Amino acid sequence: MKLSTTGLTKAYGKNVALNGVSIDIPSGEIIGLVGHNGSGKTTFLEILAGLKKPTSGTLSYKPNKDFKRKLGVVLQENEFYPDAKVKEILELFGSFYSKHESIDSVLIKTKTKRFSNEYYRNLSGGMKQRVNIAVALLNAPDLLILDEPTTGLDPIARRDLWSLISSVGHRTTTIVSSHYMDEVERNCDQLVMLKRGKVLMNDTVSNIVKQTGKSLEDIYIEKNEVR
Repeated sequence: MKLSTTGLTKAYGKNVALNGVSIDIPSGEIIGLVGHNGSGKTTFLEILAGLKKPTSGTLSYKPNKDFKRKLGVVLQENEFYPDAKVKEILELFGSFYSKHESIDSVLIKTKTKRFSNEYYRNLSGGMKQRVNIAVALLNAPDLLILDEPTTGLDPIARRDLWSLISSVGHRTTTIVSSHYMDEVERNCDQLVMLKRGKVLMNDTVSNIVKQTGKSLEDIYIEKNEVR
């Protein structure tokens, strides 16, 4: 799914969370969305997902019911029913769609099948995120939005989760926000950096690294360090 935004602004009283964000998001690529806390990342993703309305500006699509049928989202605070089993959660959310991927195929794709009869509350942080993504993949989304999915995970869990994201990422348009520049550099096709609600950088990861001769982590620190 190809999409774009033009002049997106979101204000909460005098606090401007987004200030004229205009970007093109190519189809079938993994886009890394980065920026310091308060840069506007989550607000931007919530507007893309149709969870919030912009104060001004436009999207290249209407975030209506038809759009949301082909949308998958994992927000920072995703927490499902702790006393439900993994398979029960997928069956419940699958019932919300007239058509959806088979539960078994999603369990296999996300490597959660052996946990299908485990209670959600008993899963590790990394496995909970796998289940969260499994739910987001049930409707075979054209757009997948993941808000800091690897925060708080150990290096192995982060690696495994990115392996999952990469395995589905190029069959859909995937936007992933992260504070880990190393994982963005390894796994994303394009980088969008926000600072104080504005677009600071927007290019392919390979172009940015080649033109600057620096790692994304060094670039991020250079652009955001308080002096």
